Amino acid sequence: MHGPRKTQTRKPAFSRFRNLSREHMNVEFQVHTSWTDGQATALEILQAASERGLAALAFTEHVREDTSWFPEFRDEILSVARSFGHMSVYVGCETKAMADDGRLDVSQDVLDQCDIVLGVVHRLPDGRGGYLDFKQLSYEETAEIEFRLSMGMVRNAPIDILAHPGGMSLRRHGRFPETYFRDLMRATLERRIAIEINSSYLVDMPAFLALCEEVNPIVSIGSDAHRLSELGHCRDQLIELGAGRS
Repeated sequence: MHGPRKTQTRKPAFSRFRNLSREHMNVEFQVHTSWTDGQATALEILQAASERGLAALAFTEHVREDTSWFPEFRDEILSVARSFGHMSVYVGCETKAMADDGRLDVSQDVLDQCDIVLGVVHRLPDGRGGYLDFKQLSYEETAEIEFRLSMGMVRNAPIDILAHPGGMSLRRHGRFPETYFRDLMRATLERRIAIEINSSYLVDMPAFLALCEEVNPIVSIGSDAHRLSELGHCRDQLIELGAGRS
């Protein structure tokens, strides 16, 4: 298991859902660049984010335990960000769960360099060093395994955000049990970490927001932006739905 991360001085401040203001929502806390599977450079992303009036942005690149390029990535982000002093810019990563106990596919060195860490479920480990085949699993099996992996991260992993909760079930089956969403929200709140409102994965944003209103978890706003056109999409969708205090 990973140890505690070094103390960070630039961690974003997250809000509980019922306290969300339009200012709190004017952020983008899941962005990918051409360092991995994004379609734009950090400079292009910051230029576009600035044009769209975003106040804060987190670069959360996909990493694995053997990722070696993260120091160069961080240096580039910090260098480019100097020209955008009107925005809060954070360096982070997105890392996937490897076991029910919260073990992550990331090195301690990368964790120590991050302002923000997103924990996700991307694959379903088979317990033997490989992964289960989604095509061989029912909706119920997929959701139950994803829930266990997510809960393991929430309880034990050094993450700041549980990102795209229920995402694998939502992508493959178009649904994720309400009771699982509710339990994850309660667990993240208990540990004082954020659960992500993700406009890329959620198929029923109003229903998810209704659960947020009920449980009142700490939330993070993320579009899972891989293209310039996606920057600020989650913010815009929340505003359209009437979320947040003006």
